[in-house]
Amino acid sequence: MSISKSININYIWNKENVDKLFEASYRYQFENSKKRYIGWLLIAIMQYGIVLALKREVFAVLLFSTIMLAYWYYGKKWIARKRANKSFEESPFKDKNIEIDINKQGFDIKYSNEKWSWEEIDEIIVLNDDIMIYKYPNFHYIPSNGFKSNKDKKFLLSLARTNKKIR
Repeated sequence: MSISKSININYIWNKENVDKLFEASYRYQFENSKKRYIGWLLIAIMQYGIVLALKREVFAVLLFSTIMLAYWYYGKKWIARKRANKSFEESPFKDKNIEIDINKQGFDIKYSNEKWSWEEIDEIIVLNDDIMIYKYPNFHYIPSNGFKSNKDKKFLLSLARTNKKIR
């Protein structure tokens, strides 16, 4: 496949794709955030607070520490998922066809009439069979069924490697 060739990606932006994007971007942001170290320190302090509260029977500290731990492990992800689902429900692209042309120069996003050069892209992330494009502050998810063939997907990954954007 020639480097001057263009590929066309075409898929429906639906709830299933939103859920996949949410899981992938949430995990990516957590694994690549320096804030997680602060979070780990707070969790250690909270766990120490639980032990201290049980030993000294200080139930206010126990309750506070338990709530903080529950928020850290379950609450923040639940809140972020609710925001993602609300954003999808209000999106003008909900259940619409998404079409993107990709070539040596960059990305031509038909649904929003945008053009992104390869320099504007921060990173291309491979997620099992799917691809995630990160252009700060947004993630753009491309499901594997958006590619017409495996050759097209390999072409995109080849361009990403050439432009040093692949993770």
